[in-house]
Amino acid sequence: MEASGNLIRIKDIAKMAGVSEGTVDRVIHNRGKVSKITKEKVNEILTKINYSPNLVARTLGKSKQHLITTLLPNPQTDPFWKQAYDGILAALRQFQQLGVGLRIENFFYELNNRDSFIEAALKNFHSKPDAVLIAPLFYFPSISLFKNLAAKDIPYVLINSKIPGIEPLAFIGQDLITSGRLAGQLASIGLCKKETLIILHIDEDLQNAIHLKEKEAGFRDFIGNNHRVYSFWLNSKDESKLKTNLAEIIQQHNPVSMLISTSKGFKVAEIIKVFNATIKIICYDLIPANVDCLKKGTIDFIINQNPTRQAKLGTQILANHLLFNRRFNPHYLFPLDIITSENLPSYLFQSTQEYDITV
Repeated sequence: MEASGNLIRIKDIAKMAGVSEGTVDRVIHNRGKVSKITKEKVNEILTKINYSPNLVARTLGKSKQHLITTLLPNPQTDPFWKQAYDGILAALRQFQQLGVGLRIENFFYELNNRDSFIEAALKNFHSKPDAVLIAPLFYFPSISLFKNLAAKDIPYVLINSKIPGIEPLAFIGQDLITSGRLAGQLASIGLCKKETLIILHIDEDLQNAIHLKEKEAGFRDFIGNNHRVYSFWLNSKDESKLKTNLAEIIQQHNPVSMLISTSKGFKVAEIIKVFNATIKIICYDLIPANVDCLKKGTIDFIINQNPTRQAKLGTQILANHLLFNRRFNPHYLFPLDIITSENLPSYLFQSTQEYDITV
């Protein structure tokens, strides 16, 4: 069936067609005698509702345990990836309730540590997974992993970061070039003369962060020659050094707007507040610290990437592929939601059911 919260039963189809359940069963399985008119009537309804047999019931009789592994940044050290991890757990609970043979093993790496990614990727591959959910934040090491998975015909889904030239089972995320253009539009609202705009990439590996480079490219493309744009790669682990770096940037460039390309907008916002500088702040992700800053007015706009839904959908796609051999669209591009202090409440209570894939 199509993605839906309700499973349509043979009983329901019989009621819609005005026939017995036995008649519907004979039509579905092409057995027994059914009049041509009745068969056409039932088939018309089956086509209309896009019916497929109960795949769960078929799978329950199979003893094979499928292993999905994940390769993600450590959720204990980053709130964005904690939300992604929550999405994985939500998807797993759905399938556990169905009683199907599925388990998940997680392999975490440190966000800005290339060696940690390589180690986790190797352990992941050697665990002999049936499918893998990957957040490929390190470009070059990811390529090696993709080649190994392809050689073993192991399907994988990418979330958050799309890698050019790679053909996963599916990519789930956003169009990051367009995301950068949107950020550029927000940064330039109300500007009448040529001003200075700043892009800050925080706690990411410069050489491997393709996803952040795409955001910057989109931002610069939108701004063009209308304003001056400078970008900086900073580390927030040393707060004193971060504060010094920001003070130097503000003093030297006197920016009117800043885009923080990651979920670390709150760290910049709190420091700028101390400086009493009037700078428009745009960042990503509805993590608690960013939400607090949005409420206080130290962050102006948040572009929501919804990591929970990304990871949940990715897990659902892999599970459906393994258990039921279902095929899905190769790309799931989530909308670019602009969050302000005014519309924040509606997003905090927004249902996570959209984009769900059910069996």
